[in-house]
Amino acid sequence: MSSTQAVEPEAGAEEPSPERLDRIFTILQNRRRRLVLEYLREHDSTTQGDLARHVAAVENDVPESAVTSTQRKRVYVSLYQAHLPKLDDFGAISFDQDRGTVDRTPRTDELLRYLDRFEDGGRATTPSERQFGPSTVALLGSALFVAFVGELGMVPTDLSLGVAVLLSVVGMGAVVYDVRG
Repeated sequence: MSSTQAVEPEAGAEEPSPERLDRIFTILQNRRRRLVLEYLREHDSTTQGDLARHVAAVENDVPESAVTSTQRKRVYVSLYQAHLPKLDDFGAISFDQDRGTVDRTPRTDELLRYLDRFEDGGRATTPSERQFGPSTVALLGSALFVAFVGELGMVPTDLSLGVAVLLSVVGMGAVVYDVRG
């Protein structure tokens, strides 16, 4: 295979060709292949069985120790027949089918850099799925508290309303920042 091009080209380096980008995105379009790459972020070498157990655990939202043999086998077969050979052909991994071993390559890191560009490993999220930071929650909660204290007559209503509006505006700015972040 040809030498690996960097994902983010250095000064003077060429941008990946449209054909190369198509191949990269074809590799990354499948969740199981992305899960394999994410697993290899932490492991230089592994077995197909360990990968199958890990991917099945993620897909079924259970601990690896709770994966059933049926769940593991279903993933194992698809990894063996489709996903690992495709990653190996691209050079993203080194897959020895006879021994059932999977090793990282320099291209593993290249693809992981593409995944790092996307939040949640490339999984699209809606605003309702995103979590807001503690400061955002604290600001909006404080706005509610100040308004409540004003309604109880503990501080002048005009003052509490002004502070509540200010905290709400800042809190909504934090929400926008968290959503765009």
